[in-house]
Amino acid sequence: MGMTELLTVKEVAQYLRVSRTQVRRLIRSGQLKGMMIGREYRISLASLAEFTGEA
Repeated sequence: MGMTELLTVKEVAQYLRVSRTQVRRLIRSGQLKGMMIGREYRISLASLAEFTGEA
């Protein structure tokens, strides 16, 4: 089983040039796939690529 690189909300926000709050809204609305690990969201590189159309 391969390891998937997971990004933090802060890392995704910096990449997309939006606020961390906006990234959380995108996750909650289902537009961006993310998962809760502990108390924080994590987003896979594949999910980010799919969201940006780079997949």
